[in-house]
Amino acid sequence: MHDSRSVYGRSGSRPYNECPVPISLETLANTLAELADARGLDVVAQALRMRGVSTTLEEYDNWDGGIWTWLITVFLLPRDWATFSHREQRTIVETELTEFANAMVMNDAHNFTVRLAAMAASSSVAVTNQGRAHSANPATIEHEGLLFRSKPEIVIFEALRETGLPVMPLPVVVSNKSRFRRIEPDFVVIYRGMMFVVEVDGDRWHQESPAAAQERLGHLEDEGVRIIRVSAEKCNSTNSAKETAKEILLKIERLLKSH
Repeated sequence: MHDSRSVYGRSGSRPYNECPVPISLETLANTLAELADARGLDVVAQALRMRGVSTTLEEYDNWDGGIWTWLITVFLLPRDWATFSHREQRTIVETELTEFANAMVMNDAHNFTVRLAAMAASSSVAVTNQGRAHSANPATIEHEGLLFRSKPEIVIFEALRETGLPVMPLPVVVSNKSRFRRIEPDFVVIYRGMMFVVEVDGDRWHQESPAAAQERLGHLEDEGVRIIRVSAEKCNSTNSAKETAKEILLKIERLLKSH
């Protein structure tokens, strides 16, 4: 049964079960992260920026033209979950985030409830080599069974995958030439028989100096691998990541023509 209600109000023509959240999830997560920062909730702010939010349509009430109730879930790592020693502490945070989310949208057709949840530990983490080369900075975000260090990595991964090219996130590369090396390029892309490394620079997980980057990846360049660097700021949203993926392909084409 279709209900003629707008996704932003009550005058449109979209059925309730197709109604999306009336705000960008990226905007929602980033704005909630700002609130968490202001309250000194570092683990919550980090979770919001790294993993975003999960949204579920929890309830639909067709009274008075339709009311959508959304459950917004913020996933914390087990060690971050443990920083809340009492359920009451989590409830206070959830209540404040809920009030802020509802104040952001200002729409009486949509209600939000924010909940904190603990992430389940991946059983594969102990045996996979993907994303595990650097014990000081392990990849802890799991997405579609793969490990990532940051949200921009996930977004650009999806954009690169949509190009149809083979893409490998955080592969571990081991070399014993001159000295032992064990590194993780952010991404390896294969195009026309050539290998390219794509590095995401500029967010909290990718702040190495140019000299450090050269030291880390120099032995790959010595073997003819081309390194393409992109800004994390260009990988924060689906649309910007798609444009960045197109730019990467154009750069690869230019590199191949000059090869």
